[in-house]
Amino acid sequence: MTRYLFLLMVTVLLSCSSDKQSTSEKATDFDFSYTIDTLMVDAGDEFLFLNMDLFFSDYSAKEGLFYNINPQSGRVEVIDMKSNSLKKLVQYEMEGPNGILEMAITGLKKTTNGDLFFMNYMMMNQLDSTDTKIASYRLSNEFLNGDTLAENVEIDGMGKIADDGSYFASLYGNYQTGGTIQGVAKLTFADSTLQLIPLDFWGDMDKYSIKMDVGNGRAFSSPEFKFLTLDGPNFIVSTTAKNELWHYDAAMDSVFHKEYSSVFTQNEKVVNYPQTANSQKSFDQANKQKNDQVVFGPLVKDEKSGRFYRYSREQDDSENKYAYVLSIFDQQLDQLHEEKLSEEITIPGYYFTSRTFVHEGMLYSFLNIEDEMAFVRLKPNFGND
Repeated sequence: MTRYLFLLMVTVLLSCSSDKQSTSEKATDFDFSYTIDTLMVDAGDEFLFLNMDLFFSDYSAKEGLFYNINPQSGRVEVIDMKSNSLKKLVQYEMEGPNGILEMAITGLKKTTNGDLFFMNYMMMNQLDSTDTKIASYRLSNEFLNGDTLAENVEIDGMGKIADDGSYFASLYGNYQTGGTIQGVAKLTFADSTLQLIPLDFWGDMDKYSIKMDVGNGRAFSSPEFKFLTLDGPNFIVSTTAKNELWHYDAAMDSVFHKEYSSVFTQNEKVVNYPQTANSQKSFDQANKQKNDQVVFGPLVKDEKSGRFYRYSREQDDSENKYAYVLSIFDQQLDQLHEEKLSEEITIPGYYFTSRTFVHEGMLYSFLNIEDEMAFVRLKPNFGND
């Protein structure tokens, strides 16, 4: 990628960098502005794996490195976020004593102690800093201590691993027809202890779904998305449909429900679109109606400041057809501020925000530019920092 500048000011999204003062009602008591640009990653002559939109990737705040895995080959691309360049390629064994593959690789996690976890939906393999496999964990009763999964209840393998590598957390429930999500499962690696934390957050989410019967007893649906954000021993659950979250405090072993109010978007989707479709065309049209309503993205944390950030969007009559809003929360998840971004700004992502993380206090969101890895970077500026 040497033909690209390492730092490319936004030309697709912006005519230039922008420095915008807050337009929220808290502008008088919260001094905030931002700048935004786009960075191209210099991969040299290598073609980086972008097919999954970095869905299986991980960012290490301790190292300032971004890890992206090709789940088909086991090759990991290590990106240095300071230089915006490919640092190295690491080929891991798919099979054998140190093999990382079981069924299908669904993600990886680089921990602060140097270990690397490879997730395979229903199990995880742990490698130490010498790439030697030191443990494997399966998400089933026969391999776990503590709480027991009831019949037909499973742990969703697409979960998260804590930064220090101490535990894995994911949603659990009955995923068969007519079943529902029941809460969050927490697996402590040291003793393979399972803790099931009931959480009633998904009960009314079906009302937002659009379904299409394709015959032979099969049907398609477009449900809302759910997000799990880990925060040390605690976790946060949220959805794309509502301006709210559930916060689990491990020290208190309690769940707290928080609701927020936006001055720039609706606080919840409105079901004013068809919920059933009898053709692909009508299915797509109904989804377009739903997708143009407010969409809340996942929370991401700045490990240094303790702040949380979240992008949301809603259709409007601006230049790019959507209003993009950045919400800022403190360590207690109280909302500090929300910022409506300048109307010429687009935050990438088909529905909710693309892969986003915080590096050195700045938000990076993945952008595919002609099959090259790039990031839209937003730098928050706080007057009291």
